[in-house]
Amino acid sequence: MAIVKMSKFSLFAFDSEMEDLLHELQKFEYVHFVNLEEEEELIEEGLEAVSVPESIVEVNEEISKVRYGLDLLSQYYERSTGIKGMIEGKTTLAFEELEKKALEFDYHPVYDKLRSLAGEISKYDEEAGRLNTRKEELKNWQGLEYPLKDLYSLKQAQVFTGILPAKMKDKLEEELLELEYVYFEVVKEDNKNLYIFALTSKDEGEKLNEILRINAFSNIVLEGEGTPKEELNTIEERLKALKAEKEKTIEKVKELAVYVPELEVLYEYLMNKKLRVAANENFLKTEKVNVIEGYVPTEKVDEFTKIIQKTQKNAYYLEVHDAEEDDPNVPILLKNSKFVETFESLTHMYALPKYNEVDPTPLLAPFYLAFFGMMVADAGYGLLMVIGCFVALKVANLSESQEKFIRFFYYLGYSTIAWGLIYGSVLGGLIPIPGLIDPATEYQRLLIVSIAFGLIHLYFGLGINAYMRIRDGKYLEALYDVGFWYMALSGGIVFLLTMVVPLPAIVKTISKAVLIIGAAGIVLTNGRSAKSVGGKLASGLYELYGISGYVGDFVSYSRLMALGLSGGFIASAVNMIAGMLFDSGFVGILGGIVVFVVGQIFNIFLSLLGAYVHTIRLTYVEFFGKFYEGGGKAFNIFRSKPKYINLK
Repeated sequence: MAIVKMSKFSLFAFDSEMEDLLHELQKFEYVHFVNLEEEEELIEEGLEAVSVPESIVEVNEEISKVRYGLDLLSQYYERSTGIKGMIEGKTTLAFEELEKKALEFDYHPVYDKLRSLAGEISKYDEEAGRLNTRKEELKNWQGLEYPLKDLYSLKQAQVFTGILPAKMKDKLEEELLELEYVYFEVVKEDNKNLYIFALTSKDEGEKLNEILRINAFSNIVLEGEGTPKEELNTIEERLKALKAEKEKTIEKVKELAVYVPELEVLYEYLMNKKLRVAANENFLKTEKVNVIEGYVPTEKVDEFTKIIQKTQKNAYYLEVHDAEEDDPNVPILLKNSKFVETFESLTHMYALPKYNEVDPTPLLAPFYLAFFGMMVADAGYGLLMVIGCFVALKVANLSESQEKFIRFFYYLGYSTIAWGLIYGSVLGGLIPIPGLIDPATEYQRLLIVSIAFGLIHLYFGLGINAYMRIRDGKYLEALYDVGFWYMALSGGIVFLLTMVVPLPAIVKTISKAVLIIGAAGIVLTNGRSAKSVGGKLASGLYELYGISGYVGDFVSYSRLMALGLSGGFIASAVNMIAGMLFDSGFVGILGGIVVFVVGQIFNIFLSLLGAYVHTIRLTYVEFFGKFYEGGGKAFNIFRSKPKYINLK
């Protein structure tokens, strides 16, 4: 239950056999390739980078087509939602099943038909767009009762149609009086514009045009056969016909939505195929031989070796050896018990451990469990968590990540129940039960418990630091960087206690001596990396000043008490308000039920969110800060992360 032990391999294999090899390795899954293009020594020796096969272009084209089909059809594919959708979940397939189903499905007829139908829909939309544009142009001219086909073809007269600012109306009418044969009509008027129709003789056409121009006239040529109203009616009829035709075509598209599951399976297959083809970028080659390096879990070396033997019909060279502990390039894979693995997401969020570190997940898990429960501390909330998560785990078809997330809160629910019983809290005191601690009156005792938990947490973190150094044979470093801190902190804590608690004088003397020895040790050893004596002492004094940081760390654990109290008080306040409403008759009872349900749900959300975030904070800042560096590289499993299915 720790970091998976890795073995590094080097393989020389013929280029002609790479496709079969990569295919079998993808089934195997647990192989992490090293990008050899970054190895300058190998490049200098004459090895060349393996070019990605041209087949990747075909794969990308296929992926593009399948994605096109999914994007278009998914909106018409009916999926179960809510609880039913969670119960059904995604389809679960083994890798071999995925390949078999994908290769059995010929998507080309579906894609071709879909493209054709989409083209028809696009044509309908384009024509509808043009008609709507004409509709917008004509809607302001419905008052014009002249056929548009004859409007601009008069031999003895000139017609003007267009827009004029409404504020120019009076000025225009006055100037038009100068013309003898003009006919002027306002077809429509709004707050800003006049839609005008003007008619005059050919002789006065230029004069009318000049008058209109100086009055900010914008000419509009109306196109069509009948009157604007008739044209609008024709447009409306055509739009209705287009809508009906489009709906019929969409129905044909909807009929193709039944192929969505098959397209999803094909998409996952193609993404894995692309990963397989793209893996060649990591390799180097000679004229006929590819050079491959990478890592496999040591426990799977035999299986890996058998795959090489199976796929390499010609000669090959394979070398496998244990990865070096101090190699920063060794990829990290964690393996823990079912309980501990639910907490691995916390480690991933911070940073994976280096190969020569310890996996902090099993170390943080019990503390996270205890601290979370202490911050929520309500047996009713915990019971709801346990029941809800248990039902989801038993009934729903969950992905691996979803299952871990649900189990994470399932385990936390038990801790919440335990602390709720200790506090005597069930739904904020709705059901009175005796507890070991009354948070409302014994908050000082609760604060002491919180600080005590913090002391254990920090000391445990320092202890892990000491273990890692002793494991690596660095015994003096364990004494310098941990032992002296244990002495300084423990001596200081006991010495301060003797000032407020009646203890024997010998305890005060011993604690004072331990404090002084620890502090002196820190000053004399913690600056050992400095070159000069003065630098060593100055650095040591600065490190000793860091003891003030421990004071802040201890105070941080008061949040264990604070969040538990705040959640309990909010729940009690909700119960109190609901109780007052219950005494106000039938309407009050209904209101009280609403207040109780909504209030408790809101408080559960706040309590769980607060506990989740603040426990992470105590883990990352206070706990990890004492021993954990992180920075490891994740082991890249040779599989594409599934999007639509659960892949075993």
